Amino acid sequence: MPGSPDGSVLPPASFPFPRYRAGQAEALERAREAFAAGKRFVVIEAPTGAGKSAIAVTLAREASSAFVLTNQKILQDQYVTDFPDLALMKGRANYDCLVAPTHAAAAPCLAGKRFPACDDCPYFTAKDVAVAANVTTLNYAYFLAELNYAGGFRGRELLVLDEAHNAEAALMSFAQVYLSEAQLLRAGLDLALPPNLGEELLFEFAEQLLPELKRRAGEVDAELAKGSLQSQAAVEQLRVKQWLETQVERITILLDSYYGGDVDWVVERFRGREGEVLLFKPVEVAPLAEPFLFAYGERVLMLSATILDAPTFLRSLGIDPSEAEVIDVPSSFPPENRPIYLRPAARLTRHHLDRDLPKLADAIAELAARHEHEKGVVHAHSYKIASYLARHLPAEVRWRVLTHDSADGRDAALTRHLTDDAPTILLTPSMTEGIDLADERARWQVLCKVPYPYLGDRQVAARMERDRDWYDWRTTLAVVQAYGRSVRSETDHAVTYLLDADFPSFIKRQQRRLPAWFLEALR
Repeated sequence: MPGSPDGSVLPPASFPFPRYRAGQAEALERAREAFAAGKRFVVIEAPTGAGKSAIAVTLAREASSAFVLTNQKILQDQYVTDFPDLALMKGRANYDCLVAPTHAAAAPCLAGKRFPACDDCPYFTAKDVAVAANVTTLNYAYFLAELNYAGGFRGRELLVLDEAHNAEAALMSFAQVYLSEAQLLRAGLDLALPPNLGEELLFEFAEQLLPELKRRAGEVDAELAKGSLQSQAAVEQLRVKQWLETQVERITILLDSYYGGDVDWVVERFRGREGEVLLFKPVEVAPLAEPFLFAYGERVLMLSATILDAPTFLRSLGIDPSEAEVIDVPSSFPPENRPIYLRPAARLTRHHLDRDLPKLADAIAELAARHEHEKGVVHAHSYKIASYLARHLPAEVRWRVLTHDSADGRDAALTRHLTDDAPTILLTPSMTEGIDLADERARWQVLCKVPYPYLGDRQVAARMERDRDWYDWRTTLAVVQAYGRSVRSETDHAVTYLLDADFPSFIKRQQRRLPAWFLEALR
């Protein structure tokens, strides 16, 4: 490698910046060597600030063709802002239709009709560019649906999975089947869900529903062929058509894998806003990862700050460890800038939660007073805890609190926290990852509770019964991800407080999973 006058190694032209950060050159070299030696999978675990995206883009540029997948559309936007040579592709609903008052996910082209304005369609224009580009960034949800259902894209030499710890959840979301009586009725199918007489009956219902969905999709096609496709009524019919076709695809995967014995499934039945609901979930997605995700890359690069437990991570995605190389990148952030204080204040298990919530509120009020002029974030873990704190924190703290009581209010609460000049406190049960609270956006943060996955979810319970390591890994992952929300650079600083009385024993049990850069910050 060429050197600079000061003796440091200069990056190649494929690297997007003039200089390497600590650990980047070594990670890139090890990744290249692993692929050259025949490894199909390379996993890079690198903490916040290590420059994972630069590593990803460098290897993508060095391949003949590559996909770069992220979990969120906002991260796609960040990629193309930082690296303009990447092509950007999102789902149809992100592009306006030029023919009808809707977006491309309910456009007349879904019924096979074209108009002169379709030549300038924003969706297909972007897709043409993305298909032709050497490197294209997509989000997991669009990638899985588009490459497995719609077509247009072909497999590429390199498949890059950024935030790879989310790949399992993305596959779960892709495979699960959600059916409600209200949805069926909107689609023109006046069918009641079967009585709750065992799971076998529910799978028989799905099998019987499949031809009904296909029949109804054919009827909708015939109805659309008779009238104008530019009316609001036609738009609604196109949405129905899209839903019917998606359900056919998902139920086909469900039945093939269930009756083929490849995947075990659980079924949840509950009453929601849309009446009675059936939710089919695979217990494990490992059998689905190769045919629906990895098959589209000759080689696969995975990056995350929270691999933590490589054997469990690889097993969750059905990867043979002999085919994978795991590379660790150390943190360059000074531990004194990001201390973690264990302050056991309340026992928040199910049996003690109601009793100890007042103790938790008192502890947070004390911390808020200590940081009265600084913004902070409180990771509540559940809406129940968040709601209690929002109502019972003292008035001198409560005026600073910004919270939300559902996923719908999440973005508004975050935006106000980021834009308000006051020392606001973002109180949330659902922002342990995917947000950037650098510098003055959060000088202190609280993890209220050890974030164990919810065992009331039948899929989580079944998964834990099979693999306790998976359950502990997902819990540890959530802790480390939450810790990474506040300190985002070597010069940034923030304090983290762990308030659950179970945190000390949890940390002791998870020593082998917690990264060294986390453990060195404990005080």
